[in-house]
Amino acid sequence: MISNISAVLFDLDGTLIDSAPDLGAAADQMRTDRSLESLPLSLYRSMAGAGARGMISVAFGLTPEDAEFDALKEEFFSNYEARLVKNTYAFDGVGELIASIWSSGLHWGVVTN
Repeated sequence: MISNISAVLFDLDGTLIDSAPDLGAAADQMRTDRSLESLPLSLYRSMAGAGARGMISVAFGLTPEDAEFDALKEEFFSNYEARLVKNTYAFDGVGELIASIWSSGLHWGVVTN
């Protein structure tokens, strides 16, 4: 163990948990609600770590600078909240990793968007 480390911080989406299926489904629902073609999970998965910004970018090609972004972001949050952990799961070994960090006396936390 490196002696000068006192804490370990993790990103959540794509690091500790696979939330891409639920994030992608929330954004894709916005497309299908508008009679747009559904997109494959593989397109959303690559942007899972970017949260709403990434999902809206994939679904509609928009950025936070676009006028309609804020309204779409709120709609995305509503969709995501309704399905938050329907298909999200912790990656294999995460529980054991956290237990090992904790038992070694290190503090740990999650830093995410």
